[in-house]
Amino acid sequence: MILILSQVQVYPEQIFSFAEELYSEGKYREAALEYIRFFSLFPQSDSADYAHFMAGYSYKMAKLLDFAEEIFKRHIREKRRGMVWAHYELAKIYLYKGDTFKFYEQLSEMPENSLQRKSLVAWMKLQDGNWVEAKRAVEGTVLERYVKDPQLKSPRKAALLSIVPGLGRYWLGDRGTALMGFFTVTGFYALGFYYKFKEKRDIPAYASFGAGLAFHAGQIYGSYVFAKVLNRERWRELLEEYSRAVENFMNPKFEDFFKR
Repeated sequence: MILILSQVQVYPEQIFSFAEELYSEGKYREAALEYIRFFSLFPQSDSADYAHFMAGYSYKMAKLLDFAEEIFKRHIREKRRGMVWAHYELAKIYLYKGDTFKFYEQLSEMPENSLQRKSLVAWMKLQDGNWVEAKRAVEGTVLERYVKDPQLKSPRKAALLSIVPGLGRYWLGDRGTALMGFFTVTGFYALGFYYKFKEKRDIPAYASFGAGLAFHAGQIYGSYVFAKVLNRERWRELLEEYSRAVENFMNPKFEDFFKR
């Protein structure tokens, strides 16, 4: 009898540890089933609320969003501990599905000063191209340092600077192309002047001027386009860095489920 009771006392820990092990190995679907088994068999356990949430989280990681959604909604209905995390994960699911109304519905349920809410607001601001408002949203939090000025370049200014051959590209940091452009354009112009005023030959002169103008126009337009490409790349890097920060700092912890 003592042996049987001993086995019963150990059994919950075995299921819970097995679920955690499956999750750490990336076997998310199997982990979800073990978490469900745990909170179904031991609903009074201190770890039941965490296991309930992790079942939904595991389904989310397995890309089974409908299953994850149902568990998170149930987590909220039953007023389990860690409700803010359930709202947060539901908001992300609705964001992924493109359901803006439900996304903002979940956002409104999160405490105003919660990091979960702030991180999502910042993400939306970054998507809108407003890094200043994004930084303001996470000001004073661990995420603030990952929202920074992307140092965008004005395409119009790059084009105007390129009226001087190569200067626009040089301002954009592409010095190799700037030098090549400068010598190509000025070389054709110089050749045109040589034919026109030194050798008095109009046809090669105008041909050289034409080639110079074509390369010059290409440089102006190229600087304009390159500035836009550069800006997109800098925004992409900023979004990726912020996303990595969110992944590192916005993961639910076991102790979060002992707070109401």
